[in-house]
Amino acid sequence: MEQKQLRQFTFYDLYWDLIRQSDDASAGRMVRNICQYMFTNEKVAEPQDDKENFFWSNIVDLLEEDKQIELSGKQPKNLNSKMWHFTFADTYYKAIKLMTEVESGQYVKATCDYMFNGTERKLKSPVDAYFALAKRKLELSRKRKKIGPIGGKQERVKVTDRQVESVTKDVARVSFDEFMRLHPNVQNDLYSSRLYLLNDVDWARLDKGLDRREYKKCNSLYQLLVHYKEIVKDI
Repeated sequence: MEQKQLRQFTFYDLYWDLIRQSDDASAGRMVRNICQYMFTNEKVAEPQDDKENFFWSNIVDLLEEDKQIELSGKQPKNLNSKMWHFTFADTYYKAIKLMTEVESGQYVKATCDYMFNGTERKLKSPVDAYFALAKRKLELSRKRKKIGPIGGKQERVKVTDRQVESVTKDVARVSFDEFMRLHPNVQNDLYSSRLYLLNDVDWARLDKGLDRREYKKCNSLYQLLVHYKEIVKDI
């Protein structure tokens, strides 16, 4: 019996957070692997370096969970209330397979910018043509307001350092400002929809945890908070 294949899947901003930290070729390899994992039963290519391997290890469990849920005909519910997302159709994968790794990276970055940030990138041929074909479906997805934790009604507003500091100052022995000075590579990429991640964060524990965890080189505050419990475990 022929195995059921997905025609679309949920593309979370977690994937975008990692893709935008990658150069175009790495981003292209990542989106190809994501698509191959979700749309086929083929084994994905091995990551080419430690960074790619680290990024892939952060999403493969979520991909597997969502694939099984969506193959059953259901919609993923565990993270939709907390993570921004859009529907990634198989036609986008068909376009990706026609492009080089670098072009695929430029294509997925343009797609995510359009869906998550509402901005359009200036693209060169042939990426511009493939993206123009995708925009019709992407625009329909935006009109249906499937992005965002509350049906797309909440704007994606960046959280300032002062807001983070005010939320966490009562529970932290080390302030957020001090933590950021200790880790200048970390960028504040939090949005208002993610403020729940700051609940009970102890910046001193997070600082100590980064000294002995693989997340030390991570430059995303959002990623550090997503994996906060793992980082500070046994501290």
